[in-house]
Amino acid sequence: MGRRLLVIGGGISGLAAATAAAEVAAAAGEALEVVLLERERAVGGKARTFRSAGWLVECGPTGYLDEDAVVEGLVARAGMGGEAVEASEAAKRRFLVLDGRLRRVPSGPFGLVSAGLLGPTGLMRLAAEPLVPARRAEGEESVWGFASRRIGRQAADRLIAPMVLGVFAGDATRLSVEAAFPRLVRLEREHGSLLRGLIAGRREGRARGGPAGPSTPLRSFRSGLEALPAALAATARFTVRVGAEVGGLARAGAGRLAIRGGGIGGDLDADAVVVATEPWAMASLLEVEVPEAAEMLRAIPCPPVTVVALGFPEGEATRVPYGFGALVRRGEGLRILGCLWDTRLFPGRAPAGCLLVRSLLGGAVDPEVASLSEDEVVGVVRRDLARLLGIRSAPIFRHVVAWKRAIPQYELGHVARAAEIERAVGAVPGLFLAGNGLHGVSFARAAATGLRAGRAAARFALGGRPV
Repeated sequence: MGRRLLVIGGGISGLAAATAAAEVAAAAGEALEVVLLERERAVGGKARTFRSAGWLVECGPTGYLDEDAVVEGLVARAGMGGEAVEASEAAKRRFLVLDGRLRRVPSGPFGLVSAGLLGPTGLMRLAAEPLVPARRAEGEESVWGFASRRIGRQAADRLIAPMVLGVFAGDATRLSVEAAFPRLVRLEREHGSLLRGLIAGRREGRARGGPAGPSTPLRSFRSGLEALPAALAATARFTVRVGAEVGGLARAGAGRLAIRGGGIGGDLDADAVVVATEPWAMASLLEVEVPEAAEMLRAIPCPPVTVVALGFPEGEATRVPYGFGALVRRGEGLRILGCLWDTRLFPGRAPAGCLLVRSLLGGAVDPEVASLSEDEVVGVVRRDLARLLGIRSAPIFRHVVAWKRAIPQYELGHVARAAEIERAVGAVPGLFLAGNGLHGVSFARAAATGLRAGRAAARFALGGRPV
């Protein structure tokens, strides 16, 4: 029987894992059958793009920030270098809704003085940040707790909490800063101050952005983000099986693992398995062989998020500032978490002269959105956009995607939980995890977990030993 490696999940992490595994085998000159199983009819996961009559809508992530050149490597492997596009300069201009008004978020802390986002007390507290001693206590701290301790309650409420909504659709008082934003913790630990750390990073050319957005440019593809997963599958040196529902995982004879499920046409044995799915799906797959990991994975919340894309006729674009979009602070009387002005970011997102606005609702702060009908949620968005931007025209295009389970929430205790999950899974020889459930929710972070898991799984399958 030949050696086989199975990857469960066809999102970017699963595709990266399969790609890396095939490369390891090729470099070693060894025969290794790599098979990727995806339950949907197409690969990509939440990197899904909808196109209709000149409109192009991202149903999930807007693009990717490739600080460590992870995605760039996958783009090269897929032969897509000519398809990649960088967002316009508008992506550097980000806005926040405060007291019913759109206010631009400055690119650095010194711009906050004139931005009107903080009052005199908040500005003085922010200026005192270098004098705040570093935390010595053990245990995880919430994002809001960390921010309020270092830069003050006003800045935590007005700047950090909306940022957390934009990244996680999450509640800053419940998310772990160590898990969700580990770089902030490192800055405090290494420099004793966020401000000193940011200044040092800029001097060394390592700056990675501030409240207004990252310094790494936002990128996507001319035909949308799903183009990369599709290209990786089309050019793969591994087998891709879509519509392949996996029922579970079990141990087989001779130290191998077996994948069960009628959706794959019978059982499949493998020397190594990479599970690259969302946490709740991982839990179902690991229920029998790693029940303790399954229980902890099931405890990671993945609240619903609804994406509403509305297209408006010529003329309405003049109402929208030149910029990326706006985050909405809770308590502003608006239900949307934020809106993205897609026609400002990438070419070809709407017919000439038209405006495409994509709004997000739900998340950990408003899960009841999932109970609304499509017409109801469109009505909510139209009312909010009318109040915020003055757009009162009826949309000439709409597309709504309701994700029942969306972004994993790295709530307090996540660091310890992730370590325990990995410990339990590591006790099963040949089993590896990837995806956005443990170590980063972004497109690039998910891809990075896939590359690591795929390499480790291939080496195990070929050498029969942990790596």
